[in-house]
Amino acid sequence: MAAESKRKSFSITWRIENCKFCEQIGDNGISSPSICIDTLENNSCRLWLNLVWPLSEECMHVIIIRGKYCNLPVIIELDYHLSVFSDHSPSPLFEASSSHAFQKGYRSPPFLVPKAKVFERKEGELLPPDNITIQIKIWKKLGSLSEDGECMLTTEAQVERISFVGVVENFSDLTHENKKAIRIRSAFDKIPLSSMNIGLTCEGIIFIEFFIPLSGTIIRLYKCVLYLLDSKGKEVKCGEGELTYRPLRKENKGKIPLQFSKANLIDLEKQYLQSDCLYLQCEIAFLTEYKNKIVKTKYAANLIECAEQTNFGIQNNEEVMEEVNSFLSTVKDDLLTLLSTGLLFDTKLQTSTETFPAHKNILSARSPVFRAMFTNEKERTNDIVQIEDLDAETVRRFLLFLYSDNIEDLDFESAMHLYFAGDKYEVFGLKHKCSNFLEENLSSSNCCDVLMLAYRHGDFDLKKAAQECIAQHDKEILQSDQWKLLEETNTNLAFETFRIMYKKNRRSS
Repeated sequence: MAAESKRKSFSITWRIENCKFCEQIGDNGISSPSICIDTLENNSCRLWLNLVWPLSEECMHVIIIRGKYCNLPVIIELDYHLSVFSDHSPSPLFEASSSHAFQKGYRSPPFLVPKAKVFERKEGELLPPDNITIQIKIWKKLGSLSEDGECMLTTEAQVERISFVGVVENFSDLTHENKKAIRIRSAFDKIPLSSMNIGLTCEGIIFIEFFIPLSGTIIRLYKCVLYLLDSKGKEVKCGEGELTYRPLRKENKGKIPLQFSKANLIDLEKQYLQSDCLYLQCEIAFLTEYKNKIVKTKYAANLIECAEQTNFGIQNNEEVMEEVNSFLSTVKDDLLTLLSTGLLFDTKLQTSTETFPAHKNILSARSPVFRAMFTNEKERTNDIVQIEDLDAETVRRFLLFLYSDNIEDLDFESAMHLYFAGDKYEVFGLKHKCSNFLEENLSSSNCCDVLMLAYRHGDFDLKKAAQECIAQHDKEILQSDQWKLLEETNTNLAFETFRIMYKKNRRSS
């Protein structure tokens, strides 16, 4: 390393987040974003991580892949050094060095990284940490890079979580010969399971089967935790498991044994069986996709001199950002001018009181719902879009966001209306901003309204925040007209929220 430290190098730091959801996807692996290294003749590369290495269960492997459509030379000889970190250790957990002659589109031999050095041991089992950071430092084998440089990348496993209640009716009739379907009661319109069954082994042990739809799913890994609900709504953990989605399987299903037998539950009938119905609280977390991001790229200062001499190349970060921001500002201003003047409009959004000219291309680019509407054969010739469930002011602000990606002077009422618009037209950036605003401005006077909104739109995080706010102000809210209305219009949601208040009070007492 002493010799390498005197040579110019390029360092790639890649942080992978939510690794615990990535381990079972080892046959596919995880790819970093592709980056272009200007000081390496503008060649591109990316990193690849497999947490499950097929030839050795004790190791994960890391490789470097050169871009297929890179510049010359055909072969680049590189020295490189690997360091692996976790959030719990400031010093490297594993280090190794190697050299390789890279052809276009080819990869390096893998670094085999022992899991015992990086993973965490819990209850005798090695588990990946929440986050792993991989650093690769690159030098030219012959000659030197023109300057030092570095790049920071992130890959985040996108994890969604939902919770619902499963009901097993006529539980006492359950036998090992016949499984029973579990009826799902949920605030979410889309449960990422095609069905759930409850069964019984010959030994009388209860198990839960859950099935993944064979088509149309983008979900790759499910983790499920099950709780029994007693007559007072108290949760008792009774099982957990996971299932990896494999597209080529004829059937994708998982089985979770419970920690209770049928005989146990029959003996505890008064506690767990209400009218011969068993209630299960199911919490499912699932990996949907990976989100890649290039956080920043930096080069040494005299790269700027080189760029000025050749009239091309890299500017410093501040100059690049200033130029990009100027360009984006111009685009935004031009789009807002199109909106305000109605120039070249080809459609109209019509409310009960006002009509707004707009442009199909822009609406289609911003909203999958509008895109489907304007490309549908039956609706393509209709130049007026009737909007009956939004008022004129909400549509005006909605259009401003579509054309500028910005909302100003947001208040609670407008955030509620724009949240609805963002969800209806699948403009998730708007929905997310409104959701954050509503969560940050929760109070005892509005939390019931936010709870109902989140419930109707399947927003688990906003719903949870509203329920926690209600639990914090329970004495005041339980006496309010809002709570009485909630009890009258949605008994199940009121019961679920009341159970959260009950659990909070139990913990604090």
